[in-house]
Amino acid sequence: MTDNNNFGLPPQKELDVQKKWLAEIDKMFKSYKSYTPDKKLINYFLETDFDFEIYEYYAYDLTLDAMSCFQAGITQPKQEFNVDYFRCLRKLYMICPEANKITFQREFVKEWQYYSVDHSPYFETIVVDFHSTLAELIDLICEDCATVEKSVSKEFRWLLLVSPVTVLLKLFARVIKNPSMIDFTLQICSSVDTLFHDRLLKIFHNEFETDKVESLLAVVFRRFVCCCRCEATGEAEWENLGKLAIELCKGEKPLFNSWLLLDVVLNEIYTSNRVPTKSVEVLTKLAADILAPENQTPMIFEFTSSVRTKPEKRVLLAPSIIDMLLKLMTEYNQMSPKIVNNCKEMLRGISVRMRKQNVDFDEETSSYILKRLNGMPWWVEYTMCTWIDALNVEKRRIPEVVFKVIYPETVEKEQEEEERKYDTADETSDNEEQGTQQENQRSEFEKFHLIKSEEPITGDNIPAAYIRSIIELGLFDAESVLELLHTKTNLSFELFDLKEVVKNTLKACYLKKMGMSQLENVRIVVMQVLEVFDNSSVDDHENITRSLADSLPVPVPKEDFPKWTHNIKKSIILPPLVESTEKPNASWPPNEDSKTISKGKLGAEVRKIRAGQRLEREKLMRLALAKTENLYSKYRDSWVDNREITEWGCSSTPHNVPFFGAMNKTKKSMYKHVEKYEDLSPMGTAIATPAKKELIDATQQSEYGMDRMEPNGSINDRFASLRRGGPNQVFGGSAKRGGRL
Repeated sequence: MTDNNNFGLPPQKELDVQKKWLAEIDKMFKSYKSYTPDKKLINYFLETDFDFEIYEYYAYDLTLDAMSCFQAGITQPKQEFNVDYFRCLRKLYMICPEANKITFQREFVKEWQYYSVDHSPYFETIVVDFHSTLAELIDLICEDCATVEKSVSKEFRWLLLVSPVTVLLKLFARVIKNPSMIDFTLQICSSVDTLFHDRLLKIFHNEFETDKVESLLAVVFRRFVCCCRCEATGEAEWENLGKLAIELCKGEKPLFNSWLLLDVVLNEIYTSNRVPTKSVEVLTKLAADILAPENQTPMIFEFTSSVRTKPEKRVLLAPSIIDMLLKLMTEYNQMSPKIVNNCKEMLRGISVRMRKQNVDFDEETSSYILKRLNGMPWWVEYTMCTWIDALNVEKRRIPEVVFKVIYPETVEKEQEEEERKYDTADETSDNEEQGTQQENQRSEFEKFHLIKSEEPITGDNIPAAYIRSIIELGLFDAESVLELLHTKTNLSFELFDLKEVVKNTLKACYLKKMGMSQLENVRIVVMQVLEVFDNSSVDDHENITRSLADSLPVPVPKEDFPKWTHNIKKSIILPPLVESTEKPNASWPPNEDSKTISKGKLGAEVRKIRAGQRLEREKLMRLALAKTENLYSKYRDSWVDNREITEWGCSSTPHNVPFFGAMNKTKKSMYKHVEKYEDLSPMGTAIATPAKKELIDATQQSEYGMDRMEPNGSINDRFASLRRGGPNQVFGGSAKRGGRL
């Protein structure tokens, strides 16, 4: 007799026992299919303890046979037989080897998703003690989540397969109270990976949700945020929810794609259910981290360029998002500096990614957003026009005092022309033509337009007013101000106490004006202002910077009220800013033939200039950060001398750490050898570098739906040679083989 061990098979006697047992179980499932379930066979299967491990092929075949009567199993006239069917499925799942569990999960989800209606709520009613068992399991896991018993994990895995939404909601509710359970959550979800990795599933939506086919975690995260807003949820619990979301998006093959999470988060920020404020802080922080350039996950969305584009799959309505973030900054200006800063980082990330996609707003869109920006503080408008190339702004607007300091000759000429206008009533056409030529020449030279001041600015007030404007912009965005600050001027502070001017400006602006709450920006802008206008030593600059930073008030969080609400409104998908009636069915992106170049689009030369300006700003920013890093190191080293060191000098983590994808170099390593950047020639390398073609192609070709979850060939065909008939023979099994009723 052939020794089965040579072929990796169980002993022949054991196989013979399993064959007889398999024949009885096959009869049981056939009785279900004919709607005449055999109670005796059912009890035999459920009540008998089998002392053998079922052979893989037999388990595989039995799984297919069990799924072939899925519809009959849950629609028996007597409810007790529906309950028994799920008891049989559970036992089969428990005795299957790990490889067969994966097959079972795949076939179960396939049957569940075959129907147009989500039956998982019904499954909860026919699984014995579903809710009480789930609660007991979560309690056991919570007691010692580091060493969860295998039997507990298997039972929890089964319940997750049966009703994933309910189980995850209950699990997440405990995780935000006990974040040490995050590792178990990732492990158990990975063990039922058929449900995850952004596979599109038909899931029941309640009255507060938009009914659409999406991934499991998208539904669960949105519903869980809504649940947390309906009950008192602590700030620490909101923070833990953010940590959980980040962990779900980590890894080479994450359970949840960070860009799909962003789509959910943006809609939850847009909704009118923005209670409590802490929820908005956590959601905007999540969105900022996803949009940050440090996120190396390939982007699967495209940004739109029109205010009329409607929501579609794999599209982000950039104009609507920008408009929403500007409104949020205004709404939470005095309420939550964190939300304002998060919105800033989101806008920065959007600008970088739009530049990589070479997105240009059409004329209508640029006008709409610029009109919105004109109603914001000038430093917000300036920074947005600096960041977002798609706005096609050739000349940014700056306050009149800054314009006078940068272009004193231009201001004098304008004043002379204004005086001549009243002296001479008529001018010849030649003079008009000459004036037009001078205006054009001046416009080509200047990079800015002025914002007329409501109050007259005299010569004595110019230095202090200039410093105030510079610090306003620097506190909002330190990189944007460097371009203005390092423009050569004839401004002198011999008659002024520069330190006192800076101190008074900080006192008037810090934590009091929009977006001015980041100490890192304070250090950078103060150091740079002293470097440009103060002739004292570097040590003096450091001491002044430290003392000014020490004198600033510490942000005091305002009471977050209300902390929850029952007045929940339906979630709304982020809409276009302008409803289009001309082409309601227009798709995105448009065909190449239909694209037209708008009048407002930047030309190639202007793009070169803007790219050069950006490189120059980045160079200055690297140098500025290097100096503040030296300041950090100096005072950290002095700790050993027991000197009194204030909090601002301690090391801090940058806001946008690369949570997702590959890790980039940290700021500290980037600026360690900053001298190698000093020979950069911004204008010589000013041509904008397009996004890498291979990355764009990979992004466009990525699909995160059903196809991604297809098992590999080894799983599909591992038992092909052992099947009981030819490829065209029907013999039970799944619906694909003719088994479904």
